[in-house]
Amino acid sequence: MYDAIVVGARCAGSPTAMLLARKGFRVLLVDRATFPSDSMSTHFIHPPGVAQLKRWGLLERVAASNCPPFTKMSLDLGPFALTGTCPPADGVREHYAPRRKVLDKILVDAAVEGGVELREGFRLQEIRWDSDRVVGISGHSTDGTTVTEDARVVVGADGMRSLVAQAVQAPEYNAKPALTCAYYTYWSGVAIEGAELYPRDRWMVIAFPTNDDLVCTFTEWPHEEFHSVRTDIEGAFWISSSSHPHSPGAYAAPSARRTSWARLSCPTSSASHTVLAGRWWETLAFTKILIWLKGSPTLFAMPNS
Repeated sequence: MYDAIVVGARCAGSPTAMLLARKGFRVLLVDRATFPSDSMSTHFIHPPGVAQLKRWGLLERVAASNCPPFTKMSLDLGPFALTGTCPPADGVREHYAPRRKVLDKILVDAAVEGGVELREGFRLQEIRWDSDRVVGISGHSTDGTTVTEDARVVVGADGMRSLVAQAVQAPEYNAKPALTCAYYTYWSGVAIEGAELYPRDRWMVIAFPTNDDLVCTFTEWPHEEFHSVRTDIEGAFWISSSSHPHSPGAYAAPSARRTSWARLSCPTSSASHTVLAGRWWETLAFTKILIWLKGSPTLFAMPNS
């Protein structure tokens, strides 16, 4: 019997499991992925999230991954640009934008070091019930063996299409329809000082530095243009990036080289769930998780240690 089973081991699940284990709870962390591995998601960690990493003793690991910090933010509106820095959080001003295959591995390793039992390549099959109460999970291990585990609490941290949320019919709120579609890519040989945002009438480009001296560009179009964009991703990108004299033309410089393309290729939407099953009221230690799960599952909304 575990005190808690956390389903999903990326930037929501791993820190949750880690913090519980550091408090002395017996925690099982499962994910269908193996680590390190990439994920179709954002890179950006704002100062409140960086402050959390520092508080958890993990900021040095992110910095050591060849991911540069930055403080400068530039919002280019066309006729003029606004440039500045964000307010500090607990004395931290820096942003980081590590690739998810780097960040998630750091978080998973920290959870295991904290005493969490990790099972990678685990495919959740169902949430187990006893009457109206969740009592555990069942699923398949990497060799296909069916595994059943019990826990006092099951935490769903398994993303936008959470199987846990579906199983317990967690209420959905703050739901937004898909308004945009997006692709992102990585570039070498591009100099950039911080994050750059280029909003335009029907598209937006965001650029920021990430691991290994690369720059990531994230381009969004209206949702209704998704199918036309995906038929010519590169052409759509160049049309967007060159349609205004203040656009990020550095990516057309002779030194610029595209290293990968189209890491995200789906319409983007958002919704929030509260996903905590079991008798969470049996211990006050879990109230922080409940509060956190009522917000967006992003790194800068993690519970305090």
